[in-house]
Amino acid sequence: MDYTFKSNITPFDLWRLSMRRTYRSIIGVCNIVFTVAIIILTGKFFYQANDILQVLMFLGCILFPVLQPFAVYLKAKGQAAVIPQDMELHFDERGLRVTVGQQRETIPWGKMRGIVKEYKMLILFSDARHGYMLSDRMLGREKEIFYQAVKEKIGQSQ
Repeated sequence: MDYTFKSNITPFDLWRLSMRRTYRSIIGVCNIVFTVAIIILTGKFFYQANDILQVLMFLGCILFPVLQPFAVYLKAKGQAAVIPQDMELHFDERGLRVTVGQQRETIPWGKMRGIVKEYKMLILFSDARHGYMLSDRMLGREKEIFYQAVKEKIGQSQ
């Protein structure tokens, strides 16, 4: 096993991950229920309400389908800005070697916590809260082979 990938995570990758995780949780269900409810209430009471209430109803209708994704994108853009652009991830028999400029860090397979398949990406967790995102653009046709190889390495070391 010997794979090398240059990290090129975009704000859109981070946004997509965040939105998928939100809408696959109870929070996403609550967002959808709130949005449907406010749209129904707005449709029923919009013309009976005064101007201030109409504005609030309109804002309620666009809160989760428009404003939240926009705010999440702005946050993702800030996160992507601090990711080093020259990061290289090298996977071999010993583990993961991360290279940024002249700095190197090696994380043995025994320290890896797992790998997760997400939509159009893989996430390799180095601990419970931190990991390395590998998009389909980076992996190309090697995605499934790489995923199985890493899963096997992590499984052997635990």
